[in-house]
Amino acid sequence: MLDEKNVLEAVRRRIEERGEASKLGLPDTAKITWHPLLEGEIVRSIETRTQEKRKHYGPIDLSGRPEYDSLARHHVALPKDLTATQTVTLVQRGSVTERSCDCSNGKTACPRCQGRGDLPCDPSTACTVCQGIDSCLRCDGAGTKNRNNSDGQQPTDERATCSQCGAPNAACPTCHGRGRVPCPTCDGHGVRDCPDCERAGTVPHQRCKGTGRTVTWIQGTITRKPLTEKIKHPKAGVPYLAWEGARESGDWDRTHLTHKDTLPADLTHAFRNLVQPHLEPREGEIARQATFKYLRLARVEAPQHPHRVYYVFPTVTSPRVLVLPSQRRTWQITATALGAVLVLFLVLRLVS
Repeated sequence: MLDEKNVLEAVRRRIEERGEASKLGLPDTAKITWHPLLEGEIVRSIETRTQEKRKHYGPIDLSGRPEYDSLARHHVALPKDLTATQTVTLVQRGSVTERSCDCSNGKTACPRCQGRGDLPCDPSTACTVCQGIDSCLRCDGAGTKNRNNSDGQQPTDERATCSQCGAPNAACPTCHGRGRVPCPTCDGHGVRDCPDCERAGTVPHQRCKGTGRTVTWIQGTITRKPLTEKIKHPKAGVPYLAWEGARESGDWDRTHLTHKDTLPADLTHAFRNLVQPHLEPREGEIARQATFKYLRLARVEAPQHPHRVYYVFPTVTSPRVLVLPSQRRTWQITATALGAVLVLFLVLRLVS
């Protein structure tokens, strides 16, 4: 693991590689700030147990479902894959009850037709052409002369011979003077099929949904769902390029923990304090697996180079040094760029 001596030596070599003289090495010539980097993932299996009364219409085979006496104390093996959802459905012992319905066969008399299968119907309906008002120009459908055509009024539409009074070219061609036509639903028979039972006279019994029996039981459900937490520390304060450099080539320490494991004994106090709060059990947690990687990153500021910041982290071979502009230098570069843009804008305004 890096110490201050390793860090200062690595920064000195980096400065010398750039062709610059260096006096780094003395404790009071450089400022070192340590950043513990921590990344990882915790997957928890969260369990819920619920119990409810269930009802099924018709026969159902529950023999294949596990039985339980107390849902809270019923043991189910921990899931092998904590990232998968697991649902176990059980039946409370002795709670299954099967009953035959009082309808016996799942049928009951149709309430609309009272079990007859048909409904009364008007055998005839008003003519859709003359509406019964202008059925015959002579008898109005009565069979005897009611109108006097001496005024010479002639029909404006094609008319037929009246079946009531026999007057030619006087009756509505659809109803032939009757004013009504046979009902299209019952064809003039005066009864029609019941639309609810389709002439059967019976309908499915609503209480048993037409099955003739019901089955009730107490059902217990045990559900395990994964809860995943991503860990990253610190969330701010370390430049993106430093993070990416450490991810790419850093020599990270790694550890994998289950809910039965304790933190490694050689874990530093700083990392122990970062990890421990994330390992507190959540409500309903029955199992946990955590994977962490951690690394110490050094931030070095040298008085001789106020516009640079050196970030140092261990690799498999030797410490790596990233040189990034200081915050002050970044502001200067930004201000210079904005100034150049402003000058260009003013020049373009003057030219135009």
